[in-house]
Amino acid sequence: MSEHTASSPTNDEVDSSPDFLSCPPIFVLPTHLSLESLHEIEEDLVKRNARLTYDISEARLILGKIGQEKRAALELRSRGVWTEPISKYEPPTKRRRVEAQEPVKSARQDDIIDLSTETEDEEDGMRSRHGPSRHLNRPKPPSASASTPHPSIASSDQSDVISVVKLDWLNQCLQAQELLSIEPYLVYLARQIPSPAKPQPNQPTKTTTKSADILQRAKQDAVLQPPPPPPTHNHHSRTHTTHQPPPLPQTTTSEHDEVVSPHSPPPWVKNNIIYACLRSTPLHPPNEDFINQLLKIRHIRELTLDEIGVRAYSTSIAAIAAYPHEIRRSSEILSLPGCDTKIANLFHEYQHSANHTLATANELDISPSLQTLHTFTNIWGVGTKTARDFHYNHNWTTLDDIIEHGWPTLSRVQQIGLKYYDEFLQGIPRPETSHIAAIVTKHANRVRPDAGTPIQCAIVGGYRRGKPLCGDVDLILTHRDEHITKNLVVDVVASLESEGWITHTLVLHLMHSQRDQQTLPYRASDDSTAPGKNFDTLDKALVVWQDPHFDDSDHHHHHSHADTDSEEEKTRQKRKRNPNIHHRVDIIVSPWRTVGCAVLGWTGDKTFERDLRRYVKKTHGWKFDSSGVRERTTGGQVVDLEAGGETWEERERLVMQGLGLGWRDPEERCTR
Repeated sequence: MSEHTASSPTNDEVDSSPDFLSCPPIFVLPTHLSLESLHEIEEDLVKRNARLTYDISEARLILGKIGQEKRAALELRSRGVWTEPISKYEPPTKRRRVEAQEPVKSARQDDIIDLSTETEDEEDGMRSRHGPSRHLNRPKPPSASASTPHPSIASSDQSDVISVVKLDWLNQCLQAQELLSIEPYLVYLARQIPSPAKPQPNQPTKTTTKSADILQRAKQDAVLQPPPPPPTHNHHSRTHTTHQPPPLPQTTTSEHDEVVSPHSPPPWVKNNIIYACLRSTPLHPPNEDFINQLLKIRHIRELTLDEIGVRAYSTSIAAIAAYPHEIRRSSEILSLPGCDTKIANLFHEYQHSANHTLATANELDISPSLQTLHTFTNIWGVGTKTARDFHYNHNWTTLDDIIEHGWPTLSRVQQIGLKYYDEFLQGIPRPETSHIAAIVTKHANRVRPDAGTPIQCAIVGGYRRGKPLCGDVDLILTHRDEHITKNLVVDVVASLESEGWITHTLVLHLMHSQRDQQTLPYRASDDSTAPGKNFDTLDKALVVWQDPHFDDSDHHHHHSHADTDSEEEKTRQKRKRNPNIHHRVDIIVSPWRTVGCAVLGWTGDKTFERDLRRYVKKTHGWKFDSSGVRERTTGGQVVDLEAGGETWEERERLVMQGLGLGWRDPEERCTR
């Protein structure tokens, strides 16, 4: 890790006031917020020691862009939290029984001191805040003025009281650099109540229902809850156990022999490096088997349209994948940025399961609905929402159902993806990838005979990261003369089609040539229907590839005497007989001026690329794109970071150094 990388987080921690550690667990409602805005808000909170949670049932302070009490109650109810409004903070019912046995002063004191961390999920990429140093000490007895609490931050940490507060409260706190009272911003003050029972035929007994609910939640979340430690005070009620520090799985005597890890944590753990692009992540990390289980859970979150869950798991997976040592204890998980108690508990389950699997991950293999959605999303051109529409609205469960009942309704691209379903799922070996790149490069130079110097080709994607088999082939063509690269992709595709290498063109984008190959403007179009919106904007062709050469001698021997078909028909019939597998190939064209950005943007895994853009925005105020870098604060001025690079490899290195990442080999960008 470069010296710059190790020191980079200091830029993110210049202003960490006010401190939100004294606040109860916070949940940010995603309603009316873009994913990027939600991410920034959560990052601001966690950077200031907030106990952020992704589980709304744990939260006692909820921030959102809402202003009506009824809407707040609806948002909570839609997320499984049922409430009843209250006019002021009242002690819990169980606390009243304690007051009959204990002096009033002691009971109120417990209400105030019970503020220890309980959250399981922090902002993705942020360090877990479960260390003993972050637990609050018992404060001094409150004064008489504290006997009538008002809607303040501390009092909202009662076990069953929820405060829904306008997001403006957070903005004002950041501007004032101090914690302000939530009272002027309070939208809804309520007490959490059990959800109403849903009567069903042959309804089981209350005990059976309760047990089934517990098992179902354990099955879905895979959160192992070890027995809570015995209370240190007899007057503590059960409600206070939720406010104790997040529990770690129980350990045996033999486990204590490894309390001190034999390995020193890497610098990115010590320095709390939250961005995956600032860490080295190999293709095959020491904890790969556990990561594969988490990948299955993340895929389930994708299939259920849980964007926040996908992001959280992606961050945790990237951190574990970058950890250079085999993890032996659940406590090691909590030291990794972006990993929380839930991931630690999942590791405990993984460690102690007979076959090293997770119950939640196994759902992907045993749930008929998830298996169907997984199958449908493997159709090229079918996303998760479309797959869910096929399954839940049309009741299709197999590929044959789609062909039989929905073929006319599919787009051309989806029909092609379904036709070559099995072939597209077969990996492409590295030698074949190199061969495809050589063919494309030859045709690129053939259609630009006056280029002077040869057109260059860079193989990016999974191939460059070292994968032995790739799902598709990603190629970037470039040349020092921008007149050569303009509209190059059209001519290359036409040349390859004429020789039979390309059988279908799925997508053809010329947006880069249409804007004279300039870097993408800082402010993109607001038209969400614009072609290529939220997609890479370089010129590209996404095509279906098939090697046209095969042994057809037997056919010519049997049919040479009576063959009167036209040449076009002969070609069509020959393609039908072609036994070679169809593959997916992406041909991208970049001008030499920004080829370093293009190679960088098309090489890293998904989480690496996501965090790269976050880091550049947060640290420099720039916008990174495969077409270049622009400033966000000066009206979108282009930032040239790769001038002077003689090769595309050198230009990529200059970009990484200019962005503050330091150089990292492509094989170290495998964040998954």
